[in-house]
Amino acid sequence: MRWMIQGATIMTQDDGDRWLENGDIAVDGDRILAIGHNLPPESLGVEKVIDGRNKLVMPGLINAHHHSHDRFDKGRLDNLPLEVWQVIYNPPLGRRDWTPAECYLRTALNCMEMLKVGTTTVIDDVIHGVPPLKENIDAVFQAYHDMGMRAFVSIYYNDRPFARTIPYLEDLLPERLKADLAQMPAVAPDDMIEIWRHYGENWRDRVRFIISPSATQRCTDEFLKKTWKLSNDLDVPVTVHVLETKSQVVTGRFFYGKSIVEHMDSLGILTPKTTLAHMVWVTDHDLDLVAKAGASIAHNPMTNLKCGSGIAPVRKMLDAGINVGLGTDNNSANDTSNLLETMRVAALLHKVSDFDYDRWIGAKEVIKMATRGGARRACLDGEIGTLSVGKKADLILLDLNRFPFFPRNDLLHQLIFCEHGESVDTVVIDGKFIVEGGKVMTVNEEKILSDVVERAKEIQDKITRAAKRGGELAPYVREAYYKCVRQDVGFSAYSKS
Repeated sequence: MRWMIQGATIMTQDDGDRWLENGDIAVDGDRILAIGHNLPPESLGVEKVIDGRNKLVMPGLINAHHHSHDRFDKGRLDNLPLEVWQVIYNPPLGRRDWTPAECYLRTALNCMEMLKVGTTTVIDDVIHGVPPLKENIDAVFQAYHDMGMRAFVSIYYNDRPFARTIPYLEDLLPERLKADLAQMPAVAPDDMIEIWRHYGENWRDRVRFIISPSATQRCTDEFLKKTWKLSNDLDVPVTVHVLETKSQVVTGRFFYGKSIVEHMDSLGILTPKTTLAHMVWVTDHDLDLVAKAGASIAHNPMTNLKCGSGIAPVRKMLDAGINVGLGTDNNSANDTSNLLETMRVAALLHKVSDFDYDRWIGAKEVIKMATRGGARRACLDGEIGTLSVGKKADLILLDLNRFPFFPRNDLLHQLIFCEHGESVDTVVIDGKFIVEGGKVMTVNEEKILSDVVERAKEIQDKITRAAKRGGELAPYVREAYYKCVRQDVGFSAYSKS
C-alpha cells in the first residue's frame, strides 16, 4: 500500500542534514517513495493520507548495543564496578534455567519499552546460558519477529575459562571454586561456530543474526580468528566488548604485553564489520588503529557511569573519523532501554571532560550516533538511519503539542534535552504501523504484562538461587579488581580537574 504524511516537520538526517517545514513524505510498501513539499497524493497513487501538522517526523532510533537477557534484573544492583557486577548479576556458577516462555517475555518487555520511545532497530547481544538451548534462542528471535522490530540478535559466547579472563583471579580462587567452575557445562568452540552458522544462514531479513565473541580477553586467539572468518563467510557484523574498564588496560598488558586493541589488530580482526563496545580506556594509538580499520564503536554512557567505568573519549573518536553508535546496554547496568534518555546523558556527560566548549559533544552529534551511527554499525547504512528516497520506511512521529516541545524553540535541542518518550505517537518499521497513539499494535501488551506478573515469584526465585553462587565468587573478583585498578596505567578515563 502507498500512504503519505502531509504537512509535517521532517528531520531527514540525510547527507544534507535537511529539515523540511510543512513537508510531505510518501511510502510505498516498505520503502520511502518521495520526500518534499506539496507532493500530489493522486499522481503518486497514495491510498491513505496522514495529517502531519504539529508532528515531527524523523528516522527511527537505532540502539547500537543492548543486552535483553537481564530484563528481570532491572534495578537490582548499585555501586558495583563491572567485574564484580558481572559475577553477581550473572554468576558463572549460577544457573537460572530460563524457559522459552520467559525468554520470549523478557524480550517482548524490552521491545515494548524501546518501541514506545521510538527505537525501531536494536542490536541485542544475548547471553542464552550454558549450554544455550535452541528453544530459548528461538524464543528470542521469535519475539522480535512478532513485535515487528528490526533486530540483530546474537548468541554471546567465550571459550576461555572464567578464572583466566581477569588478571590474578586464577591464583586467588580457592580450589573448591576452581573445581566447581571446571564442572560447569560448556560448548566446544567449533560447535558454537556451527550454531552461529545455522542462525546466520536462517535469519537474514528484518530480524537478523549478529556474531558476539564476548570480549577478546575471554576468548582464545584461535577462536577469535574463526569468528571473523565466519563473519566474512556470512557477511554479518561482529560485536565485541573492548577496554570498558581500567582493569582491562591491565588485562591487555598482562595477557598480551600490549593493549587489547593492538592485540586485535595483530590478529587481523579489526574490520569494517567489527564494532567495539564501550572503548573507555583507550589511547590515541588505539583509536588510530580503529579508524584505519574502519571499525565502529558503540558508546554506552549510562552503563559507563553506573559501573564507574569512566568517560569514553568520544570527541577524539569523532575527530579520528570513527563511526560511533549509541547504546543502552544492560537492563541491570543502566537500568533502562530508553534510548532517548541515553541520548540526553550522552549530550551532557562529555561537557565535564573538557573546559573547551568548542569540543563538547552536542545534540547534532548525538542524534547522528542514534541514527546514522547505529545504521553503519549494523552494516545497514544503505537501508536505514536516514529518511531518504529508496531507503526502508523506518520512521517515527512525535507530537509537537506535548510538554517537551511546548513552547517550541529549537526542536533538535528539545528532542535531546527534554524528550523522554511521552511525545512518541507513531512508530513505523518496514512501512508497517507498529505503534499508534503510543500503543504497540503488534501484540497484546496487557497479556504480556500479566504473564510476567503471574510468573514473578518463580522468576525472582531463579534469580535469587543463582545470585548465591555469585556471592561466593565476588570477594575474589573484588581482590583481583583492586590489584588491577590500583596500578598506574599512564592515563585516566575519569573526569579530573
